[in-house]
Amino acid sequence: LLSSIPDPAKAAALPGISHSVAWPSFFEPRLVACGTAGRMAALTPRGFGAAATVGQGGEAVAESFRLSGITHMPPLIGATWGPHAGADDGLLLVTRSGDLVACPGPRPAAAGTWACSSAVNHGLPRTLPVSEGSRLQAAAVAMLPGAVGTGGAPRLHVAMALEGEGDLVAIFVQEAESWLPVGEMRVPHSHTAAKTSLAFVGGGDILVSTAGGHVQRRRLSDGAIVGSAEHAVHSDGFAWQGACGLDDHVAHLRLRQASQAWRPEIVTAAIPMENPALFQ
Repeated sequence: LLSSIPDPAKAAALPGISHSVAWPSFFEPRLVACGTAGRMAALTPRGFGAAATVGQGGEAVAESFRLSGITHMPPLIGATWGPHAGADDGLLLVTRSGDLVACPGPRPAAAGTWACSSAVNHGLPRTLPVSEGSRLQAAAVAMLPGAVGTGGAPRLHVAMALEGEGDLVAIFVQEAESWLPVGEMRVPHSHTAAKTSLAFVGGGDILVSTAGGHVQRRRLSDGAIVGSAEHAVHSDGFAWQGACGLDDHVAHLRLRQASQAWRPEIVTAAIPMENPALFQ
């Protein structure tokens, strides 16, 4: 269903807006999850996070929080913020070994704790469809309306890339007690980017971003490239991390080198619509 990205596809320049956010000290997040109304949360692989609302003018103040119940698990490599398992709000997390973790309920108050546990305690699978001993490079999970977002009862979907196979993303949907394959897709410009980030956006699309600043959005139902772009600003002092869908834009987390530390920044942009000739 999802095919390889054609080589002739050229990415448009992606002029982004860097938002002023006051982050906690000693904070170098690698993951970002988007809520609604400009809400976003940045997370470290070990479960320290900070949330802010961007796009409202002036400097946003990020409020820190901690995730409990995950210290015995491998590092986090994926995060989704939204409804799941009957809860109106919460986080769905994925660890490097493929464990699925649920943190139901609204974000805690500043400096509070977000209680998390294995997703199996919330009526969801314990793990993603990975073999024992496998390690994930990137993953995203989300409840989408029907299979591949085509409408109907919410179904759990996963997109993931294994270490050593980071240029190939496999997509599955949960059916009863089983994971069913949806298809595979190639990561754009994977030969120049060692890190991949995945996110589900818009109720039926997948967002793929790379360490090189490339962002591509594809429709799950037919594999069509909805938009493809690359950040216009490149510098040795920046390291692009995760990305997510923030309302009708993309929020991309990047780290900026400042002296001996890396400081997080949030850049938002609208992905230009792809040339119809690239529709597959």
